[in-house]
Amino acid sequence: MFSKREQQAIEEKISQLKKFKEGILSSQELAGLITQRRVRWIKERLEEMLVRYKCLNPEEQAHRIIFFDHMKINPEHSKMIRVSPNKIRIESYNFCPYLEACKELDLETRFICKDIGEPSIQEMASIIHPSLKFSRNYENIMPYNSLHCEEYIEIIEV
Repeated sequence: MFSKREQQAIEEKISQLKKFKEGILSSQELAGLITQRRVRWIKERLEEMLVRYKCLNPEEQAHRIIFFDHMKINPEHSKMIRVSPNKIRIESYNFCPYLEACKELDLETRFICKDIGEPSIQEMASIIHPSLKFSRNYENIMPYNSLHCEEYIEIIEV
């Protein structure tokens, strides 16, 4: 059903989330570890990626860097729609190892995605551009929406 790479990703997420489920790590501690890893990844590559995507605005840069370069999502599985001059909506139809791990461990995806996953994506977006905000519509994520997760990246004027 899953490729070898997908199965390895699921097993990695199960291992992480078991530590939360068993009380070894709090959701904040696990979110912190994931954020540290992702921040290290983006800081090592940001300069090169900003040059590659210099013709795009910050929201689109963040979409490409986070979704395609970091998460390795096939661009065909991530539809970007501009909803305002400063905001894009992303419909993610991709394989998600966190979704599969949540199913395996009987964990609530809305909680896991918001409390454990979202902080690291927000931090990555802020490193790309300090005014970027990442969010999700938690009424419209998998498995509740069987087709895709609905996410947003926008420039917040300060």
